[in-house]
Amino acid sequence: MLAAEGEDDVEIENNRSLVNLLNASRLREQEKTSSLSTPLLVEVNHLTRMVKTRCGEKKLLDDINFFIEPCEFVAILGSSGAGKSTLLHALSGICPAAEGEIRINGQNLYEEYDRLRSFIGYVPQDDIVHSDLTVEEIFTYASRLRFPAGTSESIITRRVNEVLEEVKITDQRSVSVKNLSGGQRKRVNIGVELLTKPSLLFLDEATSGLDPDLEKAIMELLEELKQKGSTIIMVTHVTANIRMCDKLVFLTREGQLAFFGSPSEALDYFGVKDFVDIYRKLDMEKNPKSWTEEYKRSAVYRKYRNRIRNRRQQIEHAGEGMEKTTAQLSFFEQWKILTMRYIRLLSRDRKNLLILCLQAFIIPLLLVLAFYHSAPTFKYSGYRSQDLEITQQIVAAGKIEEVQQNIQEEKNRRSFMSNCIALMVFTSIWLGTSNAAREIVKERVIYRRERLAGVRVVPYLLSKIGVLSIISLAQMLLLVSIVAYSLALPKFWPNVLAFFLLSLAGGMMGLVISAIASNSDKALSMVPIVLVPQIILSGALVPITYVKPEYIKVVFYLAVSKWGYELVGGDIVNINSRSALQQPFPALSGNFSAHWSILVLFILFLCSMAIIALLYKDRTT
Repeated sequence: MLAAEGEDDVEIENNRSLVNLLNASRLREQEKTSSLSTPLLVEVNHLTRMVKTRCGEKKLLDDINFFIEPCEFVAILGSSGAGKSTLLHALSGICPAAEGEIRINGQNLYEEYDRLRSFIGYVPQDDIVHSDLTVEEIFTYASRLRFPAGTSESIITRRVNEVLEEVKITDQRSVSVKNLSGGQRKRVNIGVELLTKPSLLFLDEATSGLDPDLEKAIMELLEELKQKGSTIIMVTHVTANIRMCDKLVFLTREGQLAFFGSPSEALDYFGVKDFVDIYRKLDMEKNPKSWTEEYKRSAVYRKYRNRIRNRRQQIEHAGEGMEKTTAQLSFFEQWKILTMRYIRLLSRDRKNLLILCLQAFIIPLLLVLAFYHSAPTFKYSGYRSQDLEITQQIVAAGKIEEVQQNIQEEKNRRSFMSNCIALMVFTSIWLGTSNAAREIVKERVIYRRERLAGVRVVPYLLSKIGVLSIISLAQMLLLVSIVAYSLALPKFWPNVLAFFLLSLAGGMMGLVISAIASNSDKALSMVPIVLVPQIILSGALVPITYVKPEYIKVVFYLAVSKWGYELVGGDIVNINSRSALQQPFPALSGNFSAHWSILVLFILFLCSMAIIALLYKDRTT
């Protein structure tokens, strides 16, 4: 017996050792993954990009050829409209060129983009961070989204601390981005991309808008990153510290290659003492094609052409082993991280939260003020239907005016009920739409970059829907509670659910607008275009039974408000049953129980439209 127990203890200890060994192995693998950096050779062959204009097709890039060796710092320069950003987007794979290829260690970037994108970091000219989060929060959320599935929090924390040191903003780790200086915000943007230690880092106007001291500091930071093993490719128009670069790419104003070489070679080639003078020569002395042809005849061109031939032989097998452990986060993990970040962002925007609360409080109060003269508005009639019928006996008794007055009073009360329901329907749709109309477009640059980093469309959209649904539910609870208490609105919970579905449908409209619009101002200007038809086509102003000809009624069926108005007024509250009038209100007559399903279908359809709009924007931007 003791021997058996001893064997069991040994087996348990062995199992523990095995578990510890596996955990240690997994930790080492995660550390290896998070710190992996591979020197990359970039070869650009015959790169050409065309766009369609009103006057026909225009070449933004025209037969660009050069190569970038591992761990080089390269600047792309040229006059405005020369195609610098277009070239950067083509080099990074964000917007592939129509013709030509980019080879990274011999592998075609466009054909292998899904596999190679883990080696690439891209910092656009606009901020790619949320201004209401602290620096540490931004790095932490970005790490959770970009690191392989299963990466431990200890590794994430360690890497965040390393990047804070690398970009020299450790002292600002607890400061909100909106309170940072321009140079510090640039460092945060760069730091987000450094979290995964990209071997290729692309930057679009990283020093734009900075004073000379901050511009030099950013250039020195990029120089340090190059020394640590990254290849840096940057678009810039600032030449004060351009000598820090290893290579310069000058483009003509028509997107052709005018020069590729070192800074000293550029000055000698153009015969100038200042890099600013190169811009003047490119724009004024010769036409773009002449600059390209002259460069191809130069000794500098022959020098780098021969060098790339030699380098091709050296990297013939360099593509082997270019694999990062990039087990993508699951659908649920992405949704969870994005939802938690969205909640954190909303909690920081206290003014917006206050406005959302005030909207849901003030609007129902105004409804109560408008209809309080008839309170309790939604009570059952005190009359019987026969009391409102003009008969011979009523005529004989001389009570026609009294009955007519009662009939008019009953019509007014039914009208009040109908108008109150209609306004509540419009309010719920409007609140949902206004809550969501800016939520995607205001972070369009951040969304675009995170899409490149592997964030899926559906988890991103559902993170918005989930949080906005909670806000809508709270607003509808407040709306229905105030009206129910003050005007005796019946059936509290069915009404809450109905108005919540309407608000959610409005939120879906807002998200569709936000996914389509190119900026926040355009999104807000599109909101009335969506909401005004909800009022006109609801059936509350003109009952659909009166609409002629018949085919026009189809337009009314496209309005969410029509289904909501009929559901609440005709089924839940059942206004006709609360009136003693013999002639029922035609807009609310019928069986509307199927409207619950129709509202859900509207929500699903609008959600699908938002997904399609986001996917389409991925292809066109």
